[in-house]
Amino acid sequence: MNLLTKNAATELELINRALNNEGLKALSDESQIKRLGEGAWHFAYLVEKDSLVLRIPKKVAYDQEVVFNRDELKTEYAGTKAFYSMANKAKKGICPEHFEYFVHDELTYTIESYLGKSTGLGDQTEEQAKRYGAELGEFFLALEGLEHPFDGIGYLKVGASGEVEGSLDMDLKACIIEETQEYLNDLNTLVSSNYKFDKEKVLNKGKELLSNRSVDREKKVLTNQDTSPENIIFTSSGVGMIDPVPILYTGTSLAANYVFNYQSFFHTVHDTERYGKCQYHLHIAKLKSNAEGFIAGYTNGSQQKLQDLNVEVFIKLLSMAFTHHELLNMDALSREQVIRFGTKEQIEKRLQIYLKELEVYTHI
Repeated sequence: MNLLTKNAATELELINRALNNEGLKALSDESQIKRLGEGAWHFAYLVEKDSLVLRIPKKVAYDQEVVFNRDELKTEYAGTKAFYSMANKAKKGICPEHFEYFVHDELTYTIESYLGKSTGLGDQTEEQAKRYGAELGEFFLALEGLEHPFDGIGYLKVGASGEVEGSLDMDLKACIIEETQEYLNDLNTLVSSNYKFDKEKVLNKGKELLSNRSVDREKKVLTNQDTSPENIIFTSSGVGMIDPVPILYTGTSLAANYVFNYQSFFHTVHDTERYGKCQYHLHIAKLKSNAEGFIAGYTNGSQQKLQDLNVEVFIKLLSMAFTHHELLNMDALSREQVIRFGTKEQIEKRLQIYLKELEVYTHI
């Protein structure tokens, strides 16, 4: 059984222990198990009677055995709970309103409200995809209007007080300035590489955009880095969001992450083990329509917001190209890197796509 526990237990036994722990009715036999699917790290089960989803971590993820780490799991789940709470203040019901977790080496799980069955990309029209994107863009903009109590920036951790906080004790403005210099270094590295592309054009465009990066207009936001279609619930009544990767950072940067992923990234990684099952290359028009809607919803008619977002999307493209360049310069790829990015041959082919996109980049 591929479920994380130190004890020998069946799938049914672990599910029932979790249900009993939550004061819910146990399942009578295996035929009552309703498997919703699996992510990279968890199996998901529908507790239909109570409209809840139970998630139990896997024992093996990315082809490697998962070592139980209480602190890491508590940090992950506490971060999810904090984000769900904040997200529902920005847009009521966009995330599960009930979320609890339990962490122990014998039994670890999360249990949350069921947001309903999602309509896959294959069953959406381009117009529907655009409307979903607009709704999510409006949500990301609303997140930026909220005040929050969290210290620090970056990915979340549980602090000494027991509350979540950013893992970096750093001023946001200072971080953006330092990070911008790192992106300039990445740009120079790509331009100095042996790959053939219009290096002068990319260098000049990159310097121009990086010099215009928004700094003073940014505020720290608790937002979400992982908004892949797998983690968005598309329904007739609107969108929902599950399984986030919460981060305290500039909202514009994470909005750009969404746009870049839907415009460029998802369909270019269809040949990897991680994304292959999603068949994103068959739905490019819908992904791009979603991104178009997101841009409109997020910028809300503001030209300044659009300009700032444009710079950040270029940065995401630059960063992904640099990541691929660095992977190609490694002696060997780890198994997880192969699952996420593919073989070196696939990575090099994808890098050529990103270099071409950098050449022609003007605006989103």
